[in-house]
Amino acid sequence: MKPSVGRPREFDPKEFLNTALECFWVKGYRATSLSDLMKASGLASASIYKLYPDKRAIYLAALQHYMDEGASRRAQRHAEVSPEAALRETLEYVALLSSAPDGEKGCFTIAAASECLPGDEQVKSKVSSKFKNIINDLQKVLRKGQAQGVFRQDEDAGVMAQTIFMMLEGMRIYGKIQPAIDDLRKSNDFIVRAVLSNSDVNDEDVLTGHQHD
Repeated sequence: MKPSVGRPREFDPKEFLNTALECFWVKGYRATSLSDLMKASGLASASIYKLYPDKRAIYLAALQHYMDEGASRRAQRHAEVSPEAALRETLEYVALLSSAPDGEKGCFTIAAASECLPGDEQVKSKVSSKFKNIINDLQKVLRKGQAQGVFRQDEDAGVMAQTIFMMLEGMRIYGKIQPAIDDLRKSNDFIVRAVLSNSDVNDEDVLTGHQHD
């Protein structure tokens, strides 16, 4: 009998998706090979093919995994705090992410859209769904704040949500050149002041000593 070569590495689907996500994020979909995924994960092709028929299936699963993780973080953040705090924490989270060393990788969803669109309807559907969900989540926060008198009511919550969303995604692209966190925070403060109700802005001006002409 041949000597035992040891037990094969156990397949953890979530761990593998995280590894695959990192590979695709750094190299892109087209430049990442199955060999790259095998080397990074330490898994044999047979183990990978038990769950995924090909590289494309792995990529789509990794993209969905990335989107689901983001949705879970947003839901938890928005549920635990007030509307204003939820908005501020969302802006701060993206600012920290964009100014950190890993910020130069940008957003994986944007990377997927940049590489695969136009032309890939499956990726387009996933990207579109994620973007709409972020906008909808922001809209819920803004509407809740409007109902409480925290956010301005003379502007449509949907328009404000879409504007903030575009700023957030732009921040992720800006992160590729490692912007200073203080600069991002100044922009975030401007966004918050722009959506606060007039009474809240005036109260803040009084407290900070700001005056208007």
